Amino acid sequence: MIHTQSKKEVSRRRFLKGTAAMASAAATAGILEAYQQPTPTIPETWDKETDVLVIGTGFAGLSTAITAKDAGAEILILEKMAKKFEGGNSRVSGNMWWTPTNHTEGLEYIEALCHGLTDKECIQALAEEMMQLNGWLEQLGIKPTRLGFFEPEHPELPGSGCVRTWNNDGISAQGKLWIPIRDQVEKRGIEILYETTARDLIQSPKTREIVGAHAVSGNSSISIKARRGVILTCGGYENDPRMKWDYLPVKPAMFLGTPGNTGDGIRMAQKIGADLWHMTRLSCLIGFKAPEYEAAFWVAFLSEGFIFVDKYGRRFVNEAGIEIHEYYQELSHFDIGKMEFPRVPLWAVFDEQTRRRGPLSRGTAGYNRDLYSWSLDNSAEIAKGWILQGKTIAELASRISTDPKALEETITRFNRHAKAGKDEDFGRPREDLRPLEPPFYAIQLWPALINTQGGPRRDKESRVLDPDGKPVPRLYAAGELGSIWGYLYQGACNIGEALVFGRIAGKNAAAEEPWS
Repeated sequence: MIHTQSKKEVSRRRFLKGTAAMASAAATAGILEAYQQPTPTIPETWDKETDVLVIGTGFAGLSTAITAKDAGAEILILEKMAKKFEGGNSRVSGNMWWTPTNHTEGLEYIEALCHGLTDKECIQALAEEMMQLNGWLEQLGIKPTRLGFFEPEHPELPGSGCVRTWNNDGISAQGKLWIPIRDQVEKRGIEILYETTARDLIQSPKTREIVGAHAVSGNSSISIKARRGVILTCGGYENDPRMKWDYLPVKPAMFLGTPGNTGDGIRMAQKIGADLWHMTRLSCLIGFKAPEYEAAFWVAFLSEGFIFVDKYGRRFVNEAGIEIHEYYQELSHFDIGKMEFPRVPLWAVFDEQTRRRGPLSRGTAGYNRDLYSWSLDNSAEIAKGWILQGKTIAELASRISTDPKALEETITRFNRHAKAGKDEDFGRPREDLRPLEPPFYAIQLWPALINTQGGPRRDKESRVLDPDGKPVPRLYAAGELGSIWGYLYQGACNIGEALVFGRIAGKNAAAEEPWS
């Protein structure tokens, strides 16, 4: 019997064959390109020398430097940004952290958050050291004070009852944790080179050891010898458009933190053969991107009188039920027919009562907090054109370039549900429902990154690993660069992990035998 193939089947087979061929060719080209990357040679003379070279001044870099210095090593820190903007995301974050009440549940909860994407030895090391973290901070003069929220952020997960969140002396944000830790670096006399960007790691061609780094300071290139080791603590890739487009599940995404996080550490690690992990993982809020500012402004509402709509004026979610650090999961819906993310950007539509309730963006965290103060009633932002206004729904629809009929239907339906006290579409709770009354306002919102978690894979000793799982000698990493968080984000989780693995990296790097 002769079987005939439909045109669709023939097309499908050709597509699969062609795709396989292209993938093979691309992989070969990528391998060749990697091998053809010039490897920086060991200089005959060095511009600077130290025992341990730390790249970055966030929580991971500072805890690394303190620990290694206290172990007797000489330390040099490179900071890409100017001094007034040092500290990366750490300085402009909420400055909160969490610890478990007991090791067993802590291990269970962290494993659940990582969802099989992080090896158990790393999780074990984190859980153990988190139990000791508050004691170490107290030695630095910090007063861990229990917060009482994000306890936990994911109560449905096993072990979640162990979560306790903390800030320093009852104050969050404002650098309240970062500043006293930074002061300890100053107290120890550790040198920091500002406006100095690390570009390449220097690797011994014989032993594979990382023996230093090349950096750029102003118009000068400098080589720095690290006798014991190099520690990458230079953040993620929130401000690298290409990496974000390649790796993130929602596109495009803005960022809330430092503009200095452009994936430098990832590229340096790739060049010397490091493996990568968790590249698609992120912590994501929503924010407004003003053209005058590099970073976005985090936006949150203080009143029930608002809804979210997509590009077409359609409501798509229970606005009060979104996990605060997981906004991307609601925004990453992709319309194959239109080849677009219809919820990126989204529009928040709200009313006069909400407008007067308080600022949509509060300066507690984020890079813009010291650059701009949002007006208390949002009137300044209306005058700037950041917030758009319409006396009627049709007028507002015109201002935001969406279908007036669709927006009218959306708001009418929502108001009907709010008056009835039951959201029949998305289950928004009765206490979070209130009809929207004219005049109407709208602000354009984007996925806004707190941070990314991806970077060089590391082990429980903070050593960077190659694709075969072998440590790259004398190279360590800590912080959000290659963070262990594999899937979900628990509020305040990155800071504790940065401090823990920073300390581990500092201890181990300082213990390396110097090379000559």
